Amino acid sequence: MTNNEIITEAKRLVERIKLKYPDFVGKTATESDLAKLEKELKIKLPEWYIELYTTVPLIDAEFGIQEDEPDEDYDGVSYIIWGGVDDIIDESTKYEPGISVLEDGYVFSASCSHGSGDPIYIKLSSKQLSVFRIYHDDYSKNQLADDLTSLFKNAII
Repeated sequence: MTNNEIITEAKRLVERIKLKYPDFVGKTATESDLAKLEKELKIKLPEWYIELYTTVPLIDAEFGIQEDEPDEDYDGVSYIIWGGVDDIIDESTKYEPGISVLEDGYVFSASCSHGSGDPIYIKLSSKQLSVFRIYHDDYSKNQLADDLTSLFKNAII
C-alpha cells in the first residue's frame, strides 16, 4: 500500500458517494487546521494524512463497512461519518477512549452514524494504518480494515 493509493481510493469513494447522492458536499481541511491538529494532539502528522485532509472532500462523508458477518436479521454493515479536524481534536483530548488510545498511536477518524458512541480510529503509528472501532465501555478493539486503502475501496454506499 502506498500513500498515493490512500488518496486515490479516498477520491474514488467520494466519487461513488456523489454518484448515489448527487447533493453530497464533503469538506476538506486547511493546512492551518492540520497545524492546529498537530499542536493540540502533540503529534507530527504524516504527509499523506495532510494531503488526504486538504485535497479529498471526505469530511462528513457517510459510508458503510462490513463489520460483522451477515445473518437473517442484520446485514452486518455499520455506517460511519468521517470526522473533521474539530471532531478529531475533541475525541482525542476531551473524551475516552480517544484520550487513552492517542498515546498508543490511534487517531480518531470517524463516528458511528448509528449512535453507538463507539468511534473509529486509524493506528497512525503502524505501517499498514489499520482501522479499528474502539469500544468506549472497555476500550476493546475490533479491526474493521487491514489498512486505510481497503477501508475506502470496500466502503458500502
